[in-house]
Formats: sequence, structure tokens, C-alpha cells
Amino acid sequence: MITLEQAHRAVQVYAEQREAAWFDRTVIDRGGYWFFRVGHVGSCGVIVDKADGRLSVMGSALSLDDCFWGHEHGFSPELVRLRIKKVHHEGRTIEFLLYLVTAGPPRQPNPNPKRAWLADRLRALPCEFGPERFWLSIPSFRESLNHGWFEFDVLA
Repeated sequence: MITLEQAHRAVQVYAEQREAAWFDRTVIDRGGYWFFRVGHVGSCGVIVDKADGRLSVMGSALSLDDCFWGHEHGFSPELVRLRIKKVHHEGRTIEFLLYLVTAGPPRQPNPNPKRAWLADRLRALPCEFGPERFWLSIPSFRESLNHGWFEFDVLA
């Protein structure tokens, strides 16, 4: 477990090495981590995990709420694996995964090979996809949870 002072020093080193600007000196305490408003164009700040001092840079494409949610649900490492544990609505889950998952099926004569490949993968749960960058899809993941289409874990 690190202290706030240690986290602040780590962020200061990050800012100096990357020539990042302090947007303001506010520190947000989210229980398991702190958020510091320091960065550059394309970044809204950095998260420092209290458990291990790991520093994660948050981009600016998502809302701060989505950034926090994503970090709290394991999306912060750049490449992660998605484990589908349970499917409640197969059609919606397949459509969700269709454009999210970059891996694809082997060549086959089926006119919708990726849909068929995803359906086949979802028949044997849990199934995993990745490693991939899912960060920018966080709002879609939140929506899928709200609708209850499927249950998942994000694995580093």
C-alpha cells in the first residue's frame, strides 16, 4: 500500500518526464486509487492505484465517469482479455461482439462467417477474446450491462 505522498511524487516524476501540465492540483480519492489532473493534449489525468502504485494514464475521449468505471472494471491496462461468462440474449451479444472483437473466423463458405463463429464460441462458456484494446468501448460495455445481455470479466 502506498501513501498519498508517494503517489504524488510518482505523478510529479511522470509530469516532469513527459512535460505534462497540471490542470489543477485537485486529487480525487476513489477508495482504491487516486486521480490526479495532470497530463497533456489527449489526456484528462492519471490514476495511481493505492495497492501497488501503478500509474495509468486516462485519455480524453471518454467522460471522467467512464474512465473511473473502466479502471474499476479492469480496462486500464492497454491490452486485456474479455471473458464472457454467461449470455442472456445471444443475438444482442453477438451483435455487440461483432464489431468489438478483431479476431475472426477461419475462412468458410457461410455468408456471415463472423456471426457464426461468435455464436459457436458462445456455446462453450466461458469463452475469451483478446488480448485487445477495449478502452474506447467502455460506454458500450456499460450499456450492455444495463440491458443485461451478457456477463463478463476483464482480465489483464
